[in-house]
Amino acid sequence: MTTQDDRGATALARAHGLFTMASGLWPLLHLQSFEKVFGAKTDRWLERTVAGLLVGIGWTQVRAASAPGGAGHARRLGVSTAATLLAVDLVYVPTGRIRPVYLLDAAAQAMWLRAWRARAVRPEPPTTRTGAAFAAAAALAAGCATGAVLAARVLRRRPDSGEAELTQARYLRHPAAR
Repeated sequence: MTTQDDRGATALARAHGLFTMASGLWPLLHLQSFEKVFGAKTDRWLERTVAGLLVGIGWTQVRAASAPGGAGHARRLGVSTAATLLAVDLVYVPTGRIRPVYLLDAAAQAMWLRAWRARAVRPEPPTTRTGAAFAAAAALAAGCATGAVLAARVLRRRPDSGEAELTQARYLRHPAAR
C-alpha cells in the first residue's frame, strides 16, 4: 500500500473537515434544535467541549489540506476522529445511553473511514475492486443492521424505576453547577 497525496485527498480532507466543523457548530449555535434531534444532555459543559473539539479538528483538517504533505495529517486526524465517533455511536446506542438517531452518525463516520481508506490505497485491478466494494457495503449494512437490532431490543426493555433513575441522575450530584 502506498499513500496518495493528490487533489482527491486534498478535496476529501476539506470535505471531511467541513462536515466535522458543521457537526461541532450545530450544538454551539443552536443547542435547542440539536437536543431536539439527538436528545437532551445532562452535562452541557461536556456537550460544548466535544462540540468545540469537533470544530477545532475540522478547522485543522481544512487548513492542513492545502499545506505540503498536509493531506496525510488531515487523513490521520480524520480517521482517528471518525473511528472514535463511530465506536461511541455503536457502543452507546445499544445500551440506550444515546438515541438510535446516532446510528445515522455511525453510518456517516463509517463512510468517512471508507473514503479515507479508498484514498490511501492505490486502486486495485477492476476485477477485485468490485468484490471489495461489495464486501465493504455488505459489512457496513450488517453493522448498521446489528446496531439497529440491538437498539430496538434495548428500547423495548422497560427498566425498573430504580435503574432509570440511576441512569438519569448518574452525574447530577450538583445540578446548580451546570
